[in-house]
This record gives sequence, structure tokens and C-alpha cells, in this order.
Amino acid sequence: MKNCFKAVISFIVTAGLLSGCATPNAMVEIQGEVWYKERLALPAEAVITIKVQDVSLVDAPMVDIAEFERSDVSTPTPFQFLINRDQFEEGHTYTVGAHISLNDKLIFINEQAYRVDLASSEPMSVLLQKVAH
Repeated sequence: MKNCFKAVISFIVTAGLLSGCATPNAMVEIQGEVWYKERLALPAEAVITIKVQDVSLVDAPMVDIAEFERSDVSTPTPFQFLINRDQFEEGHTYTVGAHISLNDKLIFINEQAYRVDLASSEPMSVLLQKVAH
């Protein structure tokens, strides 16, 4: 329960920081779920991280626009970001990426790019693949 509360607070703080003084019309909602095919319960210490990133620049690191992190991972894990429209630049490409780690060791990651359509509020479905060790 403590982790759930922490995740909700983290989301509210992230959304609040990103929303500033914008009007509701100036917000972009990016929502969906992250999931993996394997039928296994992860330890409570596993952490899922979901990010909205600007991937426009070639040969440069991705720029994080928003991030959501929580423990007590289940599949599917829903996500929702409310981000000021002015955070997005015309002509740039944005994606949602996610990974699950356990004790700072990567165990699941998306292998496909999930492009954000700023004109759509349709939920996204982000599939994670198990990382071979």
C-alpha cells in the first residue's frame, strides 16, 4: 500500500510540475498500459519505469519529457501522463519507453519504438521483452 501511495504522489507531482499554469486545453494526455507475455509474478522489489521521450536528435541521447516509476509491478501496468502541450516541439518525434529492473539489473525492456501521436488520446499498449542474461 505504501508503494501505491508513493506512486500516486509521484504521478501527481510529475503531472503538477509539468502542467504549470496551463489551461486544460493546453494539455496532452498520453495513456495506456505496459505488459509482458511471461506468466510470472515479479518480486515486490521490482521497479517499472515508464518514460515519454523526445527521440528526434540523431546521434544524441533521448530527452526525457516525463517519467513514472513504481514498485510492486504487475502485468499489465497502466500509465497516464498529462503534459503541457508546449513541452512538445513541432516536427519532433516522441515515444513511450519502459523497462523493469530488479536490484538495478534490467529484466524487461521494450524492443520496439512506441511513437506518441499528439493528435490522439487512444490508449497505447507497450510490450516488454525479457532480457537474456
